Amino acid sequence: MLHVGCAGFPVPATRYLKEFLLEEVADTLLGVPGPALLRRWRREAPTGFVFTAVAPREIGPENFKPSAAAEGAWDAFLPVVRELDARAVVVTSSADTAWSKSLRQASRQWFEKLPLDRLPPLVWDPSPLWALKDCEAAVKDLPVVVARDPLKHPPTGRCARAYYRLPGPAGHKSRYEDPALEQVAQNVRASQAQELFVVFTNVDMYADARRLRKLLET
Repeated sequence: MLHVGCAGFPVPATRYLKEFLLEEVADTLLGVPGPALLRRWRREAPTGFVFTAVAPREIGPENFKPSAAAEGAWDAFLPVVRELDARAVVVTSSADTAWSKSLRQASRQWFEKLPLDRLPPLVWDPSPLWALKDCEAAVKDLPVVVARDPLKHPPTGRCARAYYRLPGPAGHKSRYEDPALEQVAQNVRASQAQELFVVFTNVDMYADARRLRKLLET
């Protein structure tokens, strides 16, 4: 099953919910949306719509050190996950976190301590400075999916779930030109994941997601 969508609502939610069947809720990175807003999203979402949610920035593994702020953020975030019936929780890491063997061990220990029994599957979007193989080795045998950039990483092999995040070919403010988007489409088609999430996070995410969806329909 393939889901294509955006991080955050790039257009009014009422309009977006009529056009897509996936939304990565990004408001949760900086705070917790009110219950009334969450219920409205669920009410207006069509049958088959899928939500995922970005974990608060306090939760993001900053050098993978536990903190009271992270524990409090989890407590506030979990009701949002339940209200949205989120299919996945996306945990992001600082883009400038450099790779080291000690961080690889710390990252695994950090994920092992999370309340995994109370969460949907976790998606980890690590620093782009980390090699994909190192990230996947760090969370091997844990219910954690490492997010991939389909312009930089190979298609996923056979697996239950895969998660592609598209940050822009040259950063958040860049858009995907036709050749790059065609390459993304090829990667998506080649994936052997049973369920594949494709989320645009760049400034032109709305237009790019619509264009990719059209490419995949042809």
